[in-house]
Amino acid sequence: MSAMAIIFSVIQILFYATLTTAQQPAAHSATNWFYQPSFGCSWDSRYMPRPAYPQWNQPFAKRDDYTYTPNIGGYKVHTRAVPWNDARMTCEEEGGHLAILNSIAEAKVVTELFKKSSPITGSPHPDFASIGFHDLYREGQYVTIHGQTLAKAGFGEWADGQPDNAGGAENCGSLHKSGGLNDINCGTQFGFICELPIY
Repeated sequence: MSAMAIIFSVIQILFYATLTTAQQPAAHSATNWFYQPSFGCSWDSRYMPRPAYPQWNQPFAKRDDYTYTPNIGGYKVHTRAVPWNDARMTCEEEGGHLAILNSIAEAKVVTELFKKSSPITGSPHPDFASIGFHDLYREGQYVTIHGQTLAKAGFGEWADGQPDNAGGAENCGSLHKSGGLNDINCGTQFGFICELPIY
């Protein structure tokens, strides 16, 4: 058998082996790399957001303790202050996520709901409520908990003088009662706003 014939036979065997392997069902579930930070960035694992939606194609259940606005969404202001990551987990436990503002109209609805809510208890800053954005992956690059930039999400209006990264330790996001965004310390306790999207 010539060398060319041997090489050709080996190539055919590898081709068929690859084709057969590709047609086999995966033995493990796919990993979602979208939410992984890029190498070389600075972040704190205590506040690292996890994917909020393992069930993207499932409808959201309506809850009686949320306020709904047609074509915008359902929202709940939690008035007992907790750190940002605890707020994020609470919203997920309720079937939603920390509020993400996708338009000026949505920002107005959420701000009005925040203004009308009961006073925030247990927070040194009761005029702020945690919502779903951060710059934990890279300082100054704000993204939502779903990985979108604020511009792509649809709302990026900051409160006066913000973001300021006060003390070099403000990496989580909040909404001020003025309607503007603000960066906050992830470990400080704030009230928070959860969202149940309506599809």
